[in-house]
Amino acid sequence: MTVTEAQVRAVLNEIVDPCSITAGVPAGLDDMGLVSGVRVEEDPAGTGAWHVAATVGVTEPSCVLIGSFASEAHARLAALPGVTSVEISLADDYDWTQDRLAPDYRQRLEEHRARKRRTLPLLVASSAAAAGRDDEH
Repeated sequence: MTVTEAQVRAVLNEIVDPCSITAGVPAGLDDMGLVSGVRVEEDPAGTGAWHVAATVGVTEPSCVLIGSFASEAHARLAALPGVTSVEISLADDYDWTQDRLAPDYRQRLEEHRARKRRTLPLLVASSAAAAGRDDEH
């Protein structure tokens, strides 16, 4: 069985970034733009074995989830049929920006934000009520 970059990215995209959940539109690592490199190589001896390497990052340098992302990525990729070795690298110089978002995810996120802006109630309070006093009596 052949292992492709598209398969690897699809598997990595099954790992949901918690920041996307907080934003209200869950997305996987690839849709978030957190997969900065994928390499798939067949065993040169022609055994049908595959080596998969991927580099993953996080949206913020202080994010403590990079280790769990790497561990989950390794486990999921190692479970692919024919994959005999997996190498996950952590992007330590990765400068994530929103332009790394997958176009379809960016559109879903923008639509979600637009709906949210339209549905938030607007509360208007008088300056007396806002200050906690009732000057009208």
